[in-house]
Amino acid sequence: MSAIKVNALQKSFTGAPVLKGISVEVEQGEMLALIGSSGSGKSTLMRHLSGLTLADRGPASLVEVLGRKVQQHGRAASDIRRTRARIGHVFQQFNLINRLSVQTNVLIGALGRVPVWRSLPGWFTDAERRLALEALELVGLREHAMKRASTLSGGQQQRVAIARALMQQAEVILADEPIASLDPESSRLVMETLQRINRERGITVIVTLHQVDYARQYCRRAIALRDGEVFFNGPISALDDTTLATLYGTAHETAERPLIPSRPRQASGLELNPV
Repeated sequence: MSAIKVNALQKSFTGAPVLKGISVEVEQGEMLALIGSSGSGKSTLMRHLSGLTLADRGPASLVEVLGRKVQQHGRAASDIRRTRARIGHVFQQFNLINRLSVQTNVLIGALGRVPVWRSLPGWFTDAERRLALEALELVGLREHAMKRASTLSGGQQQRVAIARALMQQAEVILADEPIASLDPESSRLVMETLQRINRERGITVIVTLHQVDYARQYCRRAIALRDGEVFFNGPISALDDTTLATLYGTAHETAERPLIPSRPRQASGLELNPV
């Protein structure tokens, strides 16, 4: 079963087409890069995958995630909230609550699974707090659990956002430009974290990137959009400089910032056990 299936997706804003009949599939357990120049439709496509944006109404338009309809013919599925609970989001802006502790920000990921009466005052069980600490350990930030989120660096905050998705028990993670505002070292840590949870937990990850070298290093397949259409869909190895020059319409520098190579991780004895 495909993790994500998109068919004949079209979207226009104020009459201008942004997505022009997009049809793609993503297999379960893939880590896929979504690339293309600014304005190509990457973020718009990502928002359609969880129904944050609805497509134009068309007879064949369909978005399915984990075998369940998210939207069809430009209408949201009646049980879309159940599907959204299985999708984690990582945004460029982190979307943390700065005045709360790092651990509490991670615990927010569990709100979709706890009773309303308990979520309103922010009551979490000891077991949930332990799971939040485990998620923070998985992203290398357990020692920061009691700090205010605002005291962390940008790269650390982004890894807290990933831990929040793990706390949510997300089966698909949509990471929209997660390293766009980060320095190279922080970018490396964030991409390695996404790659590790993809490989060791089997979580499907789709990440939009401007830095093509990061896509080449961390993803096996890429989908490239150009002017709202699929320009490339295939293995990273086939994404050569000639293809990129055509995609971006100019001689393309494969990384907007210097790429820091992955460094071997020291064995810590920590395994990624399902939350």
